[in-house]
Amino acid sequence: MQRAVITGWGKCVPPVRLTNADLERLCDTDDDWIFERTGIRSRAISHVEGTDLAELAARRALACAGLEPPDLDLILVASTTPELLCPSVATMIQERLGAANAAAFDLNAACSGFVYATATVTGMIESGFANRVLVIGAEKLHIAMDYRDRSHCILFGDGAGAAVYEASESTDGESGAGVISVDLGADGTKGGTMVVQAMGTRGEPYGGQPPEKTRLHFEGQAVFKIAVQGIAGSAMRALERAGMTADDVDLVIPHQANARIIESATRRLGIEPERVFVNIEHLGNTAAASIPMAIHDALQAGRIAPGDIVVLTAFGGGVTWGSIVLRWGYRTEPLGTHEGELPPTDATVFDLLQSNLDFYAPLHPDA
Repeated sequence: MQRAVITGWGKCVPPVRLTNADLERLCDTDDDWIFERTGIRSRAISHVEGTDLAELAARRALACAGLEPPDLDLILVASTTPELLCPSVATMIQERLGAANAAAFDLNAACSGFVYATATVTGMIESGFANRVLVIGAEKLHIAMDYRDRSHCILFGDGAGAAVYEASESTDGESGAGVISVDLGADGTKGGTMVVQAMGTRGEPYGGQPPEKTRLHFEGQAVFKIAVQGIAGSAMRALERAGMTADDVDLVIPHQANARIIESATRRLGIEPERVFVNIEHLGNTAAASIPMAIHDALQAGRIAPGDIVVLTAFGGGVTWGSIVLRWGYRTEPLGTHEGELPPTDATVFDLLQSNLDFYAPLHPDA
């Protein structure tokens, strides 16, 4: 049976950092308070558009897979913060890469976006529609943050991650590499717990709306409870569909939402911390970008071996959730590398945040 196998991986992290110490200058918080509740010490703030992050992550993933852009059948971008609504980020990436043979579209399932995209790609590869697919998660989340509101500004960062999926004919039955099972779900009745009204990160993202309507609306305690239940339940269903239990799992790569959420959800699954990959400390919550970035980092850290059973699991706004069970292929080292980098910047983190601070200033007259 044809399965979707990850053969390339890459990430792009902007160079400018927003540390917890920086946030202490902007709102009523401190490093200990943030780290205890989230597991985050710093996060990246992008000086370029999310499309630029996506392009570099994509080029790195293609080089890792040993592929050229014309080899691709499809480009799928998961993002909550696209540069534009039309044209899609995926078509802009197609043009930049020169992937003339690839179809292209965007998908928005918030932080579950990469899992939803993987599920979509799996069906296309299994059906024979596509053989080589580039999936990107890219976010420029800082655009929606009110950096004087500690309820949400401490969590989110910018970045992009990418993975190449290729069709692989399994020659050894159920032990073949690739995606084995999928679970997806949503509950729109709880969509009000996380709301972003901005329409695109380029130009004037706020569309003339007042600041109280455009900043991220985030109900932290409600999100925490829903996230833990959603991740644990989804991962368990995906394992059951694969005919497996938690004991069969070598590594869980969860959406990096919050260290407490990850710990609580995986404990419910009966998976100890040694079998969970966490890289949130210096990236923060990067929404749809977090899982592909974590896949890259897990491989660099030697946490994935050929044949390992890996579970990808996520929860996001909407609300959405999803999990993937896959068996890793034979390769854990890149076939090649891409040497390009983002353009340099002299901007400080406060330079990059100034437009946010100015826009949301009316909500904080005493700041």
